[in-house]
Amino acid sequence: MSTTEVITTDLASLSLETYIKLAGSRHLAHTAAIHVPKPRQAPQPSNAHSREHYINDGHGKAYQDIVSSIMDILEKFSLQQHGNAHFLGRDVFSPCVNRHVVAGRRIPMVLPAFPAKSINRVDKVLGTHPDLGEELALDRLNDLCSQIQNIYAPGATVLIATDGACYNDLTGVTDDDLWEYGVALREMVASKGYRCIEFVRIMNLLGLHNDSTVTKERFISLLEPSRQELMRRYVDPDFDANLCIKTDPDYKMTFDGYAKFLKKDLAYGPIRNSAISGKKYKAKVHETAKTMIARGVAFAELIREKLPEHVRLSIHPSTGLTKISMPLIPQSDTFSMTPWHCAVAVDVEGNFRTGHLPTWRDTHELVHRNGLPYFFRERSTLYSWDAKVDFEHVYGGGIVVHNVGGAEQTKASLSVSDQKKAASLAVLQGRILFRGFV
Repeated sequence: MSTTEVITTDLASLSLETYIKLAGSRHLAHTAAIHVPKPRQAPQPSNAHSREHYINDGHGKAYQDIVSSIMDILEKFSLQQHGNAHFLGRDVFSPCVNRHVVAGRRIPMVLPAFPAKSINRVDKVLGTHPDLGEELALDRLNDLCSQIQNIYAPGATVLIATDGACYNDLTGVTDDDLWEYGVALREMVASKGYRCIEFVRIMNLLGLHNDSTVTKERFISLLEPSRQELMRRYVDPDFDANLCIKTDPDYKMTFDGYAKFLKKDLAYGPIRNSAISGKKYKAKVHETAKTMIARGVAFAELIREKLPEHVRLSIHPSTGLTKISMPLIPQSDTFSMTPWHCAVAVDVEGNFRTGHLPTWRDTHELVHRNGLPYFFRERSTLYSWDAKVDFEHVYGGGIVVHNVGGAEQTKASLSVSDQKKAASLAVLQGRILFRGFV
């Protein structure tokens, strides 16, 4: 078997015959490879005293340049608050990044996220397991770390502080689904070989469980004790959620986000099933959102205490004063929905869009992977091939055509119709990869 990559930035100018010839050429993949600059690393003085002298003596510009470049990357991946012409995260987090660069350490980042899939499988998400949304989100976090390593040899890491245990008793997610989602996420990271992405659970941060692994039974048994211990240690008994929402712009935006998704989610849980009035239902949604704010404040304080030297990322819109807002599946027209609150669709040009199920049902086909619903794809005859193939849409653009027809199905056996569709997909999506063909 062979794998052939075709970079197709100018395929529109190629004839079909030339395209097919190039598609079989390994040489094209080599000559079209993107040049990645060697990591740039500042010289490292031999000890702490010489480091301090090195910087104070005016030779620390190399460090400053690297810190500035790292912050440029973080800014590129972030979403600034509307109205801010300046990236506030640069002012807030540059000193932290500088300390790591001077010491020659990896840049540690922490992201509270990936709680569990929404319970609303009627008109919101495809199921209980991670799907293309989570895959793209992890791809993006890995890309962030890779881009930092391209200019700073020690690189960076993202620690995902899974926060589902903070809230699943409020959002209706079962303990079993919470566990299975976390396991599947870790398997996804391992299968992709993303060594820069790590996970930590709330019970580990609290010191209630010290091993890096945990059994399902132990995990579930620690859920309620973890929530109780979190609130006991990190929330002031006089904490006022209303005052917090009123005075803190970040928590006001987070509260609005909670209220918005809870309105849809709780409609399919026991609260709506109790047939309370619309007014009481809205009040219950807001009450639940405020409880989540209190727990979120506590979880944020836990992270600050245990991980003070980590760059704080966030999935929520933010002012940038305390955390860097990081959309996981960037959208051109709005802040991205999180993967656990949406379904991902791929259009014929290979763009990834986030939306709820009704957005895609009439115009897109549902694609399964490993027997589970995985994403929506825009309906197009370009995906209807004579050959037995499977299509994989790639983070960053492009498409992979997998041979699922066996060894007797070769590139040479592709029909003229399939060849034309391959050329069209390459032009539309920028790159095509044939995998499993000889």
